[in-house]
Amino acid sequence: MTQHALTLAVAMTLAATANQSVLAQDTPATQAQIDALQKEIDALKKAQETAKLTAQEQPKVSVNYNRFTLTSADGRSSIALRALVQADAAFYDQDAAGPLNTDYRRGSVGTTPNRENNAARDLSSGIYFRRARFGFEGIINRDFTYRLLVELGGAGTETQGRVNDAYIGYTGFAPFTFQIGAFSPPANLDDGTSADDTLFLERGTATELSRTLGGADGRIGVGIKGNGTRWMGALTFTNRTVGDAEVFDAQTALVGRAAFLAMTSSNYNLHLGASGTYVTKPADQGTDASGARYGIRFRDRPELRVDSTRLVDTGTIDAEHAYVVGAELAGNWKNFYLQAENFWFGVDRMTTLENPHFNGYYVQGSWLVTGESHRYSMANGAYQAPRPLLPFNSSGGTGALELALRYSHTNLNEDTGLPGTASTASTVRGGIQDIWTVGVNWYAAANVKFMLNYLNVDVDRLNPAGPGNLVPFGAAPATPPIGAQIGQRYNAYALRSQFNF
Repeated sequence: MTQHALTLAVAMTLAATANQSVLAQDTPATQAQIDALQKEIDALKKAQETAKLTAQEQPKVSVNYNRFTLTSADGRSSIALRALVQADAAFYDQDAAGPLNTDYRRGSVGTTPNRENNAARDLSSGIYFRRARFGFEGIINRDFTYRLLVELGGAGTETQGRVNDAYIGYTGFAPFTFQIGAFSPPANLDDGTSADDTLFLERGTATELSRTLGGADGRIGVGIKGNGTRWMGALTFTNRTVGDAEVFDAQTALVGRAAFLAMTSSNYNLHLGASGTYVTKPADQGTDASGARYGIRFRDRPELRVDSTRLVDTGTIDAEHAYVVGAELAGNWKNFYLQAENFWFGVDRMTTLENPHFNGYYVQGSWLVTGESHRYSMANGAYQAPRPLLPFNSSGGTGALELALRYSHTNLNEDTGLPGTASTASTVRGGIQDIWTVGVNWYAAANVKFMLNYLNVDVDRLNPAGPGNLVPFGAAPATPPIGAQIGQRYNAYALRSQFNF
């Protein structure tokens, strides 16, 4: 019984007693007491009704998988806290570094001083925060969605903070959502898997090259996306990314994706899809640009970010347009899961030189030893991490254990030529990269995950030096001899600890 109810009951008892007294002796003093008690009863009833109305108007607090959410009493508005923290540690097992004039291993193209000239010969083992994202998301007046996430992690070193997501969406025309702001537009299948659900520490290189051409985290744009029970689709017009250096005109592009759930049941799903990005105009570097005024560059780190060195790099290619087209295939059966994508890249030059074309693909799969399944999300057109049947705890839960394997191939060469020869004006020697990755994932709880990866990396790349570009890595000895092999082979071991809500 509440305090108001208890007080009301006492008052009513006193009133009844007073009424009995009136019957026994009807005096003015007793009548005054009855009137006072009646006023108190009326006041208590009013207070109780007010309390009920106030309780109904109070916002509701809920915690779902450790995510704190505050929802308005009418359910039309909400705010939920979000966080993703990933700490990565890695050890690079490669040949000992020699002097620049005899050890020709190199990273990204660049002039002296170029950190990657040294780093490619001695990749830095260590520990850092890959991601440290904090923010909130929610609903405004039922039909508007919003999110603000700040990123404090990075690649190779943590950042001072940057916007990862800052957007508002409108869902009033179901099943479609209109979105504007900074966000990651749906760019391919692996991109549809959120950063906290990836099968390995990093996405495959071909996937990254596809998603960063016109998308990736913090990309400013406006788009539309939608999904039904068996389909999803999205189209986004994009501009620069948050934190990009100022240019004269920012890049513009169209990013699209469509997916279809061809077969589904309680035990299996079969996914088919396609993706594409078309750069309508590369960023304008200005009339006084030292290189190409309008340029496109493809480069990526070897599927690990503890060291930020890029071992495949096309350099800046003069471009009028650029594009990538991708094909998707994925499926799961009970506790087995398989996923693959193939990408075709192209650049339309502004000059009469031959247009370069590149390609890449990956195939990955896993076996959940403890029997769980990867969850399929039609809204994202991608797979999500499993939730352990028995979360790890002191009562004897084991969590979920998974074994995973991936092979990825990326070819950023065009008209490469023979070793020991100079490149030509149309040559692109970005390199060929092949990586085998073996993973062990332990999902201790729904929001706690540990990942162990072994990577075998093989990069075949010739020195891109040639006419008009004799010292792509800087003055001798920074730039190796003409046509020298600047790739390498090595192994890497990496561990990630993660929590999110």
